[in-house]
Amino acid sequence: MNFCDKSVVRKALEGKRIALVGSGPGVLENEPGFIDSHDVVIRISNYKLFPETGKRTDVFYSFFGNSIRKSRHELMDDGVYLCICKCPNAKFIDSPWHVRSGKLNGIDFRYIYEYRDQWWFCNTYVPTVEEFMMGFELLGRHVPTTGFAALLDVLSYNPASVYMTGFDFFASGVHNVDERWRRMNPKDPIGHVPDVERAWFIQNHTNYPIELDETLKKIVRKGR
Repeated sequence: MNFCDKSVVRKALEGKRIALVGSGPGVLENEPGFIDSHDVVIRISNYKLFPETGKRTDVFYSFFGNSIRKSRHELMDDGVYLCICKCPNAKFIDSPWHVRSGKLNGIDFRYIYEYRDQWWFCNTYVPTVEEFMMGFELLGRHVPTTGFAALLDVLSYNPASVYMTGFDFFASGVHNVDERWRRMNPKDPIGHVPDVERAWFIQNHTNYPIELDETLKKIVRKGR
């Protein structure tokens, strides 16, 4: 195992100019080389590399469930030296709906760490339940999307700046750069709420050292 404590993550992120690269289609609007010019490049889940998105990947942030297709060897080849997990290695709440529906993976993330028992290849940070619950409570007891969780986590380490690109809160209906995104089960009482995330972001982004790509600038202007 390569699990590490918060001090390792803090050393990697604190005071750094960070590019937080999501997988919305807006990521393709960047000038080649711009993303890679940052101190730290963080990519999320099933990222794809194009000239506009750069080629550096220092930190990989993911929920690490079964839908994540990145192999350890691909991430190693891309230069990843730190992984940050969205989910704790725990059952974080009780939910009768998930029990009745047979969807325990939605509240119990231990399956991820059982499935990937031999997968970890570099320093990897796994949050505590208490840390995960901060984002959950912020969104009115809804599980954050991986991109939004990444933003909250990165900001908690006091970076010098965070350039956000490839985020549109799923308004485009596209993720993984060029793949159709479909909302998960709308009956899930703790499911993702991108609209709530977008509203929080529009209201609060100026309180942090966040820099926006063109897509996010348009979203903010439209939301004012």
